[in-house]
Amino acid sequence: MYKSPLFKVAVVGGFVVLGSAIWVENRINNNFRAQDYYRNAVTLLHKYEPAGQMLGRPIYSGKLDLSNADKFRVDGTTAKLTIPLKGANDKGTLYVLASRDKLGEPWNIDQLDLEIKSTKARWKFYDRQLASNNRDSESTTQSDNTDSFN
Repeated sequence: MYKSPLFKVAVVGGFVVLGSAIWVENRINNNFRAQDYYRNAVTLLHKYEPAGQMLGRPIYSGKLDLSNADKFRVDGTTAKLTIPLKGANDKGTLYVLASRDKLGEPWNIDQLDLEIKSTKARWKFYDRQLASNNRDSESTTQSDNTDSFN
């Protein structure tokens, strides 16, 4: 049976199909990882000091689960994704909510939550509305200070 030419063709064909499926999945995953909503979220995570303390540095991001709509959903103007993380000390998950006003515009990170696997603790460490309010109040304070010198 194993010496049959049809069996050999079937085995080789199976490996080709399996290898192609893995290659396509990795290619799609890498395309999503290159998007603004992914890169900007990971950049903000790396700047967040408690993440480095809890997970340990360096922090690596894992593969996106593209098959689960609860963990990964992107349409033209909103993105919701769950990014698995691994650090030197622990594992975790980065929950990302992002949006944009129209197709073709850059993505805005709306909210980032971090969950640590060992403690099951989850908290919000970035909120775009709070961040923009803080920037607005800082610029108002700076302009108020500038006006007082005149």
